[in-house]
Amino acid sequence: MERGYIKITEEEIGKPIVEVKIVNGTVWMFKHEIARLFDVHLQTVGNNFRSIFKSGVLHEDDVTMERKMKNEKGQDIYVTFYNLEAIIFLSYRIDSRYAKAFREWVMNALCEYNRMDKKATEVIVVFNADTRHASIQYPQIPN
Repeated sequence: MERGYIKITEEEIGKPIVEVKIVNGTVWMFKHEIARLFDVHLQTVGNNFRSIFKSGVLHEDDVTMERKMKNEKGQDIYVTFYNLEAIIFLSYRIDSRYAKAFREWVMNALCEYNRMDKKATEVIVVFNADTRHASIQYPQIPN
């Protein structure tokens, strides 16, 4: 399963750069990845997701999927993945500089993508917080 990704890196001047690879219209991440992405505790992610689902703003079944994976000991475990919609909602509940950078990416990059006439199923959207510019790249598809 191609999950896409979200990366937040910093330039030398300390401004975050957000890079998101959207595959089939979304990104799938699990709680540990999201906690690292936003630089918050795992408990913060879990508590906020519970609150979002309890409020009814999002329905857990609509924005999550469970997959069987192997842990470091080779044992089968089930992991819950959260899609881009859930991650966006979560970012508005978390107060960290990386969550803020991601929210800016949401506002800028997705608006830019929506203005495009032709939409691809796989894109990489990069938002530079320093220049406040979003760029859209299309990965090369092997022949």
